[in-house]
Amino acid sequence: MMGISLSIGGLLGNADKGMPLDMPGMDVEEAAHQTALRCPGGVATLAERMGVNAGTLQNKLNPNKSTHHLTLRESVLLQRAANDHQVLQAMAEQLGHACYRVMGHQDGGDPVEAFMHFQRAVGNFTCANADALRGKPDSSRNELRRVQEAAAELIEKIGAMVAAIDARVPHRPPQG
Repeated sequence: MMGISLSIGGLLGNADKGMPLDMPGMDVEEAAHQTALRCPGGVATLAERMGVNAGTLQNKLNPNKSTHHLTLRESVLLQRAANDHQVLQAMAEQLGHACYRVMGHQDGGDPVEAFMHFQRAVGNFTCANADALRGKPDSSRNELRRVQEAAAELIEKIGAMVAAIDARVPHRPPQG
């Protein structure tokens, strides 16, 4: 099965619900530090899960230390070990993008079901936008949040549609 990752700038929300983090301007180093602070068991637990020395990891996550730095590989390990993707979100935001969690199939593998879920998401997105724009010069934060959530749902369903079609394509083994 093919994995799908989409990135769209300008949207804010909640990473755990498939939407980007609503923390404008968070620095990636601060995000790594916050990841350790939020993790039950802290740096010691993370270091054990990552297979690294706890003292070294502590130094790498300390925002007041300029002599130790987290590598890209360690950043991925950290986020996996903590099940916290704030570093990814902060990096994407600094580059003008947003990340969305790729969700698994919720259609039982039926491509027609996937298509119906996609169309329902299109309708929800259309309604959220129409409600936010209709008859007034300004939109509320709640209307914006609803549009953001509908956008995230639509992106998820687009990914599911692509995966459903990909699953129907006969894949030939590489010749060599």
